[in-house]
Amino acid sequence: QITEVKGFEYLIGLGYRVQGVQLLFDGGSGQKQVSSDLDLRADVSLRNNKTIIRRIEEGTNQPTSGQSIITLKFSADYVVNNRINIKLFYDQLVTDYVVSSSYPTSNTNVGLSLRFTLM
Repeated sequence: QITEVKGFEYLIGLGYRVQGVQLLFDGGSGQKQVSSDLDLRADVSLRNNKTIIRRIEEGTNQPTSGQSIITLKFSADYVVNNRINIKLFYDQLVTDYVVSSSYPTSNTNVGLSLRFTLM
């Protein structure tokens, strides 16, 4: 018998910068207007891998494992000042398995990240 492993991946990424986006913050001592660049990024990925056992004497082919994975990612970064960075993100991962004993799955992450640099 021969075991064959095949796989491929396609990835498309786009990025765009919007200059001079103004946001209004209320920090307790009054409102403050901040102007900075907004960095947008989007990625789409399609990955497919499959393992097949080929039994030469019997003339049969049987898939033993593998999956198709679609990944969607989006993020928006905004630098408030040299110490504070705000990031809004969305990630989705959809997996469909080749073997019927596994169920398709989907994972989604959405959130807001606030990074504060001490330097």
